[in-house]
Amino acid sequence: MHTLLLLAALGNQLSFDTQQQGNIYTIVPVATLTQDCQCQFKLTAQRSGTAGQSNSSQSSQVFIKANEPAKLSRLSLNISPGDNVTITVTVTDGKDIHLEKQWAPPGRV
Repeated sequence: MHTLLLLAALGNQLSFDTQQQGNIYTIVPVATLTQDCQCQFKLTAQRSGTAGQSNSSQSSQVFIKANEPAKLSRLSLNISPGDNVTITVTVTDGKDIHLEKQWAPPGRV
């Protein structure tokens, strides 16, 4: 029984589809789960740079169908050289599924 839970956990994925045009980054978090899930989704964006600091977040309930990539949100940011940006995404059903992943611009952590 524990092996099945482990295999299910290994099959769940959270990834980011990103596109960049100049300093504009479009970030789309994508969840692929091994089972249907009525999940809580949360996205937090933290940014600091010469123009100051900002924090923003959004959350919602989302239904994710098993084995079908689900685009959870779409975020576009103007990220200048020297800006520090971290996007954190969490997907959970409050029981068996808990995924969390961070994104930062390439070459910056």
